[in-house]
Amino acid sequence: MARESDVLTSRAAVGYGVGDFAMNLYWGALSYFLLYWYTDVVGLPPAVAGFVFFAGTFWDAITDPTVGYLVGRNRSRWGRYRPFLLFGAVPLAASFALLFWVPPLREAALTAALLAAHLVFRTAYTIVGIPYSALSARISRRSYDRTTLASARMIAATAGTLLISSAGFPLVQYFGQGDEQKGFFFLAIVAGAAAVLFHFICFAATAEPPESEFDRQGSGRPYRLGDILTILRTNTAFLYLLGITPLIAGAAALLQKCLVYYVKYGLQTHGSQHVVLFVHGLTVMLATPLWAYVAHRWHRRSAWLWATGVMLVSASLMFIATPDSFAAFLIMLLPISASFAALGILFWSMLPDTIEYGQWRSGFRAESVFFGVATFTQKMAIGIAGWMLGGLLSVVGFVPAAEQPPVAVAAMKAGMTLAPATLMFLALLIVLRYPLDAKLHQRIRQELGEEDETG
Repeated sequence: MARESDVLTSRAAVGYGVGDFAMNLYWGALSYFLLYWYTDVVGLPPAVAGFVFFAGTFWDAITDPTVGYLVGRNRSRWGRYRPFLLFGAVPLAASFALLFWVPPLREAALTAALLAAHLVFRTAYTIVGIPYSALSARISRRSYDRTTLASARMIAATAGTLLISSAGFPLVQYFGQGDEQKGFFFLAIVAGAAAVLFHFICFAATAEPPESEFDRQGSGRPYRLGDILTILRTNTAFLYLLGITPLIAGAAALLQKCLVYYVKYGLQTHGSQHVVLFVHGLTVMLATPLWAYVAHRWHRRSAWLWATGVMLVSASLMFIATPDSFAAFLIMLLPISASFAALGILFWSMLPDTIEYGQWRSGFRAESVFFGVATFTQKMAIGIAGWMLGGLLSVVGFVPAAEQPPVAVAAMKAGMTLAPATLMFLALLIVLRYPLDAKLHQRIRQELGEEDETG
């Protein structure tokens, strides 16, 4: 019988998911719009825009482990992680508006100001994002519940991304009346205000259960900075996931960014961006429960295998074929989007299980350290992908707001099809060797003094 503190309630699951709705109003805007905003709206050369994108993401990445270590040592009457949702929400929203503001500067001074704004936003995002992610390992310690939590999180995250991506360009047009600089700034203000509300809801709907005696004692003391290497080195399950992280992060970054460019310059239907992003996002959201069912019914490894197979076939067909209509393009995009949905739910349901595995191996429970290192790797991969894409666009002759050479259009198409499919296949090769399954996780919890799993 599970302890009462371990039972996952619908309120907690939905409340936790709502938090990622807020996070993905930000993340979706960065994923789909930021590089485009730098090149086509602000007017930065693509190589410079790619560097600014990379530098901000790199800063975000290197702060993740530091924030993870610091917040993991936090104690308050609200728990370790929830206070950061309460007190960090407003500064994060303000920094988001600053990110999409164009100061009255030129050339090097403008680039420096945009980079500074990017660094400020990424810092605020880390301070909220790392505690939010780590919270999932505290809400429940049952592997089954964590797949449910990850499903709720991914559905809400996809809904947030769907909203910001599909409504983004229409709202930019509405607020800016033809001035995209003005439109993006007001879009950022509205999205940030909505995110604050949903972060407050997440704080109110979730709770962190009291720490167990094993958690309080650990190896006789709280972990210190010098213990982190031991904590990471002994957790082989986490190291496998760490190898997967840059592959799936790079796949997501390339698909999302290249999709926006290809729709504008390959299909020449910039006015229909919102339709493409809506169809893509809606498909991801609807496919998420399907992958959760496959993971529950069979195994997470089986879900990875099927998702990768669908991506390889559909992405190859999309690259080889030339859709003869806008509707044909949308139809060919559907299986790519559906397979893409598996990445988030499977990864974020597997990562919390490595917390108990690490505790079992080292004696220390360090949720925020693992989440900090994982997001460090994720964001480094995203930053590198954005930088490389900016450089590639320069090499192939991309010029913002102009007709593109065929090689540039082909590069955009390959970036949203062949590149993500290849990275997903490489991730699958690692997943097939992943050592931690539900049975081993249950045995570990028993040995750590947890109650036996039910359901």
